[in-house]
Amino acid sequence: MINTTQNFYEHLRSRFGITNTRLNEFLHIERNRLFFRDIDLTHLSHEWGSPLEVGYNPIISTQISNMQGYFARAFHNNRYQGKFTYCYASKAAQYEDLIRTALTSGAHYETSSPMDIMMARLHWKAGNLPSDRVILCNGFKTQQYVENIANLKREGFKNIIPIIESFDEIETLRRTGLNYEVGIRLRVDKSILPDGDFSKVTSRFGIPRHELGKVATAISQTPGLTPVMFHAMIDTQCIDRQDWVKALLLSFRNYCDLRLTYPTMRAFNFGGGMPVPYSLDFQFDYQAFANELTAGIMEMCAQYEIPHPDIYGEFGRYTAAAYGFDLYKVELVKSSHKSDVSWYVINGSLMSSLPDTWALKQQFIILPLTHFDRPVRKVWLSGMTCDSDDVYKSGEEDDAVMLPELYPGETLTIGVFMTGAYQDMLSGIGGVHHCLLPEPSELVIEESPVTGAYEYRCTAPSQSLKAMASLLGYHKYMPLLEEKAHPAPQLATVNSGKTRENSIFSFGNLHKARRRVLSLVANSLLN
Repeated sequence: MINTTQNFYEHLRSRFGITNTRLNEFLHIERNRLFFRDIDLTHLSHEWGSPLEVGYNPIISTQISNMQGYFARAFHNNRYQGKFTYCYASKAAQYEDLIRTALTSGAHYETSSPMDIMMARLHWKAGNLPSDRVILCNGFKTQQYVENIANLKREGFKNIIPIIESFDEIETLRRTGLNYEVGIRLRVDKSILPDGDFSKVTSRFGIPRHELGKVATAISQTPGLTPVMFHAMIDTQCIDRQDWVKALLLSFRNYCDLRLTYPTMRAFNFGGGMPVPYSLDFQFDYQAFANELTAGIMEMCAQYEIPHPDIYGEFGRYTAAAYGFDLYKVELVKSSHKSDVSWYVINGSLMSSLPDTWALKQQFIILPLTHFDRPVRKVWLSGMTCDSDDVYKSGEEDDAVMLPELYPGETLTIGVFMTGAYQDMLSGIGGVHHCLLPEPSELVIEESPVTGAYEYRCTAPSQSLKAMASLLGYHKYMPLLEEKAHPAPQLATVNSGKTRENSIFSFGNLHKARRRVLSLVANSLLN
């Protein structure tokens, strides 16, 4: 039961076990205002307005460095002989500044479509992606995808590893006439737990376990193809660390079996699934994960008497989620059918800007930028559209969000955090959205490589009517948009020299006119 006698900060302490004004690794309260690292978000919202999508670039480097550190310590402590490779899964967010920063911070590249690898080519040509990095090519290898892979190799980028999803991809790669080191993706999901029964797997991705030998043989017998990597992604957001490690080790045994026959196999790729803090009480021990996976792989390698493989991970959500956050103004406060819950309507659309909120019931961190000393209020948070689904489902009591109570005439700006992964990729950037609500402005914050000071760039202003009309095929109407709107009609007056009180439409004169008309009608009838 929520204690509504608390102020908002006291609610955070009791609900999430917070012991001071630091809420997590990047959010803290200072002078009754919310800060993202050292940025005063109230000042940011005053400066740039709302709704506003923010990309905070420096956190990308932090995420990558942290994960590289977890595996470096695990390898050192366990005396692991392989290497760790951090790949950015670009499908999570394709922003130029984000990918450029990830590559500058040491990430390798993972793609999933024909256009995706062409984006990787752009970063290579621009000098962001060094030629000694690896590009992993996941996804279904359409003819166009394979042609793009082949063309990139012909241009001189050699370290491309296509990961085989289905048997016919082998022949498609062979027909290019080029040499490839390739991976094999295992069809697997968490249904193999607890005992490794792969017959329950329902995923559409990868090669069924019973066909691994056939596929590996076909690869090794195909001129130009060499099997080097085994890929086993269990799930997304693998919050149960022990189950995740167990499922990965059950999958890794298949790598060991293949390695005995195909000694060119040298890498184990655990795919994605690294969880991120969508709540202030998030708990996941990243170091323990690296330790346990490394130790388990070493133990199995010892049983099979094979070398330790290089370990690869694909980090999309982990890299990008904390990069993004959105700022919205509470535009309207309304009562609801429940006396203890109010409607807070924001100046944007949750279902358009944050599609996972209604498609997957994904929770995000939602906090006010001010008023932490105010009484807490149960709130149903909704967007500005006319759609009944444009509502945030918190998963808490009444599906409500807790926010500070607002007094009449007051405003509040809120932040929605951990929005950097997938949201814009799913809703589309620069498109037309429900009720023609324009997309929020987009602001990117980077650190100057020279001074270390923040640099702010508005990469996309809020959409104009002209931009939306163009996308909807209104090209021939464009001249009409240039015309000035007609001025509002002026109220008629008895004569221009008299005041509004003497206007025929003032209440007093309206009654006099009405009586005059009735008098004339009556006289006409009598005569």
